[in-house]
Amino acid sequence: MNAKSAISKEIFAPHDERMLGAVQVKRRTKKKIPFLATGGQGEYLTYICLSVTNKKPAQASITKVKQFEGSTSFVRRTQWMLEQLRQVNGIDANRDSPEFDLLFENAFDQWVASTASEKCTFFQVLHNTCQRYLTDKKPEFINCQSKIMAGKTV
Repeated sequence: MNAKSAISKEIFAPHDERMLGAVQVKRRTKKKIPFLATGGQGEYLTYICLSVTNKKPAQASITKVKQFEGSTSFVRRTQWMLEQLRQVNGIDANRDSPEFDLLFENAFDQWVASTASEKCTFFQVLHNTCQRYLTDKKPEFINCQSKIMAGKTV
């Protein structure tokens, strides 16, 4: 079973949610961690996941999921409701780049996806999900290649 299907089964299915998409990421900038606040976690993989609840009205959210070295299980970390997403920055609209930023009401993260095509696929799913589930304030997609918005009005 690949990581994404394992995340879907372990993290989202028990909460009656469907995972719509995920992208494996690394931080583009090192986050300053207060002295010994985390107890030294070692190496880990990070995934940004997009999910929706199965209950009506459906609630979409973005969740940061980690898998620590030597472990086969996944841990749910930070979660934001899709309504809290203010901006998706693709960094460069003119070339395939794995870098991107997500700006939320109360957080800002700079990421590098494992590949540019994985980022592009995630952005397409994210954009379509925003169009479908958000009625009022949709996040701004900036510096994104036109193929990400293909077939949808922005």
